[in-house]
Amino acid sequence: MGSNSILAGIGATVLAVMLLVCGFAACCLPVTTERLAGAVSTGADSPYTHEQLVGLAEATRAFTVDSHRDVDMAVKDLAGTVVDAAREASAPGAPKAAAWTDEARAALDAGASPVDAMEALATVSDRYALDGAAVSHLEDCNALIVGLVPMLSMAGVAALIVALLLGIRKQFAALAFMLRMGPAMLVALLVVLGLWGLIDFNGLFAAFHSLFFVDGTWTFSADSLLISMYPLDFWMGMGAVWLIVTVGLGLVCFAAGCLFAWRAQVQHAQLEEAAAEAARRAKKGKKGKRR
Repeated sequence: MGSNSILAGIGATVLAVMLLVCGFAACCLPVTTERLAGAVSTGADSPYTHEQLVGLAEATRAFTVDSHRDVDMAVKDLAGTVVDAAREASAPGAPKAAAWTDEARAALDAGASPVDAMEALATVSDRYALDGAAVSHLEDCNALIVGLVPMLSMAGVAALIVALLLGIRKQFAALAFMLRMGPAMLVALLVVLGLWGLIDFNGLFAAFHSLFFVDGTWTFSADSLLISMYPLDFWMGMGAVWLIVTVGLGLVCFAAGCLFAWRAQVQHAQLEEAAAEAARRAKKGKKGKRR
């Protein structure tokens, strides 16, 4: 196996990883959370209105995905957002005021800081605020995303380097293999996961979380604030966004691979024609010497 074939195989693998990371990056965008939460976070059984849940979902996304210099300050900011929304939702005359008990209203004034107030409110019920388990899980997610994604993003750099090397060497057949095999491998994996998700999305969701989190740290009551912000339909939508972006970019790469495959055929034909021409000239040269 030549060096170009090895490079093409490595390139196909890192390209598949890069496409997967690009799909995940699309899921992490603020607009994705805004649109999905706006569509599925209805607030029907929540003490918060639909608009408040969407706002809380956006704030929680920022806490979960963005990097933080000071985690304690980030928790304080998130708690402040939750407490402010709680005060607005529980105010007399508010649309969801009837969903707030006197105990919950009293808890809002029990803490000296937003974090204390949120903890006191969550003690009454996790319907009203993010409890310690929810915040801890979000911190785990943040550590995973902030720590892992930059390393995975290096796959994009590696894929670019391999593609440039093959292009500079004019190894168009190897480059075509890389650009077509990478998406093909990824699509095969996504088809398997997609079928699993269609048959048993809860099972897929649980298996995915079990890879990165300790069992019991990522399950919450159905009426908790965290689940009200991010119901099952939200995650199904995220999966769809991930799939669409990943497959879409994969199709672009595959099309580019087809273009380079055609270029490789042209190159091969040109080389054969040049070799045939050289053979004809050599044959004529031999005949001239005999005369």
